[in-house]
Amino acid sequence: MNKTARRWVYRFERRYDKLKHRYKRWRGYSPVIVEPYMTYGTVDELWVAGRLLEAKGVEGAFEDSNWKKLVHMMRRYQSAEIPFTEIQLTLGADKRKIYTDGNGYFHYRWPTPARKDVQQPWTTLTLQPADPELPKAKEYTVAEVCIPCNNAEFGVVSDVDDTIMHTGATNFLRHTQTVLFNNAHTRVLMPGTVEFYSALHKGASGKANNPFFYVSSSPWNIYDLIAEFIRIHNLPKGPVLLKDFGLREHRWFKDGHENYKTGRIESILKTYPKLKLVLVGDSGQKDVYAYLQVAKDYPDRILAVYIRDLKPDSRSHKMNAAASEFSDYNVPFAFIRDATDAVEHAQMLNLVTDQATQKVKNDAAQDRSDSQKNEPPKKTV
Repeated sequence: MNKTARRWVYRFERRYDKLKHRYKRWRGYSPVIVEPYMTYGTVDELWVAGRLLEAKGVEGAFEDSNWKKLVHMMRRYQSAEIPFTEIQLTLGADKRKIYTDGNGYFHYRWPTPARKDVQQPWTTLTLQPADPELPKAKEYTVAEVCIPCNNAEFGVVSDVDDTIMHTGATNFLRHTQTVLFNNAHTRVLMPGTVEFYSALHKGASGKANNPFFYVSSSPWNIYDLIAEFIRIHNLPKGPVLLKDFGLREHRWFKDGHENYKTGRIESILKTYPKLKLVLVGDSGQKDVYAYLQVAKDYPDRILAVYIRDLKPDSRSHKMNAAASEFSDYNVPFAFIRDATDAVEHAQMLNLVTDQATQKVKNDAAQDRSDSQKNEPPKKTV
């Protein structure tokens, strides 16, 4: 019954989307824009993805007003997608065309691209609507595809919420306030993240260009916000892989957190059969369980797992039991309080240099000193 109901609801939604699309084409769309997603690939195959939307003035909208932040966030979640429309992908002299789906998304595996057009660590393509009748907010946009360099020692998969960006995901009211009334410039970076990630990016040699992959359960609607947050804080550049909350024939509106993350990481491991990974997450959601499943399936491919411990005094018995299981698969695991904990553990595993470790420690000490100086003086009785 559940499968049948879901299938009929999905088919009804697709028919509704087609009728709405025809009506809007007859009435006239607002100017549209192709939103490209930062993805990954190899010299033999590129994955290109994005979404075709009506431009609503969200791009670059980072005003200080709480009202404007709320308006722009609502615009992101109420995106007006353009379904069943042709997109032109251009790489060098080669052009390909693909149609968006019912939710305006497009995904294309570009096989055997011309070697002269593939650059490491980043290959760029241009994307544009192929329908000449659609008004365009931009003639084209540029998509970037990560192609790990040959000198990469390992890759890093990082969660976003409460791992690099403070969101209070474990507290519904605080999380809602953060999501609705903060943008990329006002969201708070978790202390020490830049220094620790920079150390991992450079690796044991200090010269590696290790690839980063940011995997989050947030919806694609806020892709631009997360990508901008990573850019302005000088975190290592990397694909931002988010979740589609739309209805699909094989599921309802979203996959479970664990299944989604496990699937994303498995895809990365299969794309790069020789690349080992470091996994970084937090204890607020279910990263421990998702990463444990990956460790069970690929024990020889996971170099280390780091979990930012948000509530060390109230960790569940289930989480502690899961954490202890990593040793069964010889996968190093550590709950970390801050960047100093993480970098010291990474140094023991020879993932980072001694110089990078010392820099993280020095920066952490300076941050603590600055924080103490800024604290208001204590009242004496």
